[in-house]
Amino acid sequence: MPAGRHRVADRGAAREYIASSMCFSGLLFALIYGIQGRWIDVAVLLLVGLGQVVAFLCFRHGHARAVTSLIMLVAGVSAAEQVYSSIWWWDLLIHFLCTYVLVWIAWNYALRRSPELGRLSRGQRLMMCAITGLVLAVVWEVMELLGFLLVTPDIHIPPLDTLSDVTVGVLGAALVALHRKSR
Repeated sequence: MPAGRHRVADRGAAREYIASSMCFSGLLFALIYGIQGRWIDVAVLLLVGLGQVVAFLCFRHGHARAVTSLIMLVAGVSAAEQVYSSIWWWDLLIHFLCTYVLVWIAWNYALRRSPELGRLSRGQRLMMCAITGLVLAVVWEVMELLGFLLVTPDIHIPPLDTLSDVTVGVLGAALVALHRKSR
């Protein structure tokens, strides 16, 4: 192999390694928060870590693994560091992006098992992704409510916030319909 191609191959392999390693960053942050005794934040980052490991298993390409892992990590660390209470629109952005990546993971898994799903009409894909996003967004809001009731009253759950979180989550999920091939 010519020297130039070897360097390009090495960079590609390094990018894939870094992207795959990012799928375990939530677990690292859970450990850091655990050392600090921040147990609620540990629980949140363990959920992030679970999502990242699922992304690692469901995506073959580093780019998709890195994007999904980074978005989930930002969401978890934002909760731990109270970013949501500092930037009014951050919660909406995170709900949009996280529902997008969670539905993308599920859609990618479905496409890998049944590639013919990519040939469905745009409207059919949109409906499937939006409904999946709606289910995930409602589950997320129920988890927030349970967190408010059982863990800490610091979790912000007014009805308008819940409605806007679900709405932007469904919009993020709907974007997944643009993916016609697995990654």
